[in-house]
Amino acid sequence: MWYIEGMNEERATQRLDRRAMKERTRQRLLDAAASVFVRRGIEAASLDEIAEVAGYTKGAIYSNFASKTELITALMERRILEQTAAAEEALDGASLEQGLRVLDDRVASSGGADRDWLVLAVEFWLQAMRDERARVAMAAQYERARTLTAGMLDAKYREAGAEPPLPARDLSIIFESLGIGVAMQSLLDPATVPMGLQAKAIAILLARTSEPGA
Repeated sequence: MWYIEGMNEERATQRLDRRAMKERTRQRLLDAAASVFVRRGIEAASLDEIAEVAGYTKGAIYSNFASKTELITALMERRILEQTAAAEEALDGASLEQGLRVLDDRVASSGGADRDWLVLAVEFWLQAMRDERARVAMAAQYERARTLTAGMLDAKYREAGAEPPLPARDLSIIFESLGIGVAMQSLLDPATVPMGLQAKAIAILLARTSEPGA
């Protein structure tokens, strides 16, 4: 009957609206957590302050995250998903060589936004060294990022009709380690350590390990 169908549609719309509101609240809490963690550090940051910055009560945090560790993990997951989506879009249709140039350009133009993320990454790492739950969660997120990177590398090598010099997962670990090392040095001394060194190092590694007999 028409009125029952109308009621069902209204209820479905209300459920969608509630989900959208809950997701909006969650994203605002994550934004606030990132801001407070960068400014105060994870240990000093309180859930009360995060809630206040987001414009909610602390109850809103516990409605979305079971603990500070879960909040940290969610921030990492969001970052990985955002970076992967951006990389997939930037690398769509690009060759391996073009992909390296894209990486170089993206790193060089990232500016202050990535500086804040690097500060957060250091905070997350220190927290993981002190909290076993945080360590396991952080390791899982890094493994997720490596798996996504390895998948993209495999696809690019297949498109090029070439074999990777090392298993794609091993390459992704090396690239990730290069990125972390360069980023840490650049964070300390941006005037003399350009972030673009990561892409240049990757290009040299690929070229040399692809040579016959390497």
